Amino acid sequence: MNMEVTCLLLLTLIPFHCRGQGVYAPAQAQIVHAGQACVVKEDNISERVYTIREGDTLVLQCLVTGHPRPQVRWTKTAGSASDKFQETSVFNETLRIERIARTQGGRYYCKAENGVGVPAIKSIRVDVQYLDEPVLTVHQTVSDVRGNFYQEKTVFLRCTVNSNPPARFIWKRGSDTLSHSQDNGVDIYEPLYTQGETKVLKLKNLRPQDYASYTCQVSVRNVCGIPDKAITFRLTNTTAMKNATFQITPDVIKESENIQLGQDLKLSCHVDAVPQEKVTYQWFKNGKPARMSKRLLVTRNDPELPAVTSSLELIDLHFSDYGTYLCVASFPGAPVPDLSVEVNISSETGGQLHGQRGGVRELGGAHRVEVGQQLANRRCQVLG
Repeated sequence: MNMEVTCLLLLTLIPFHCRGQGVYAPAQAQIVHAGQACVVKEDNISERVYTIREGDTLVLQCLVTGHPRPQVRWTKTAGSASDKFQETSVFNETLRIERIARTQGGRYYCKAENGVGVPAIKSIRVDVQYLDEPVLTVHQTVSDVRGNFYQEKTVFLRCTVNSNPPARFIWKRGSDTLSHSQDNGVDIYEPLYTQGETKVLKLKNLRPQDYASYTCQVSVRNVCGIPDKAITFRLTNTTAMKNATFQITPDVIKESENIQLGQDLKLSCHVDAVPQEKVTYQWFKNGKPARMSKRLLVTRNDPELPAVTSSLELIDLHFSDYGTYLCVASFPGAPVPDLSVEVNISSETGGQLHGQRGGVRELGGAHRVEVGQQLANRRCQVLG
């Protein structure tokens, strides 16, 4: 009798879910790293950041406990990451990504569930660090205001780079670091509406000392062991191309006549270069290459204009000919590889003459054009 009571008492002390098939326990999970992390930091209780250099190997392990053994699934940010994980199954407890790319950064989730209680979900944010090679472009403007008898040359050196974290820029002339607070002939600024990180070095009204070597150095402060990178440009006063010029025929101011629909119109473009024969020209209308037809002709070396000049002729001017015309002059291997001038022809707004990547000056009376009206003024606007 006592033995039966003892056995019954022991049975009542064993929890019901422990009988038969063993102990049931809900899933628990924890993410640990085992790859080439630069640093893993805890921003707060819910935010863990794993920093890794682009091209290194990402290894994350989801350590789970529970009975039955929990099933593990990895996801990234807004959905399944199966298309990002190369040959590694997203259902493995270890997530491995060889040669991780910057596009694979983001928040990774480990979900463990075994049907007992609620699933366990843990996350970690992967921050991929990189520094691309900087790209340097050069723009030059020449303002030739004859009425005031002066000429001003300004050069813009634009340095652009893609990086994470944001790069720090250092401009140097030779071995000397430049600062606009120490030299009023230079200005360093960040332009608006640019892709990537950009810093512009503006050399205002070039002085003799401005003809030198310039270096744009970019740095992410050695994060993840990423070294600084740099690009150098030498500015000389013996440019291959300069002085983009533009002429419109007929010259409505000189000839005291209006340009009307049905009339012929010629746009001419010229740059000074050495040797002149290496210059090539291309015409665009509204951003697209101009297509020659019976009414749109492109000629070279007009006998009435300076040597190696390109002209676009509009025969029997139509309303459909209104638009923005762009002449691009190219010189292979030149420090400034191309210069361009554009003119807008319309019935209302007038033709605005612009210069890009080079100077613009009047050639035989270049002016703004408004079809059907005679303009009282003419002006060249130079863009950097």
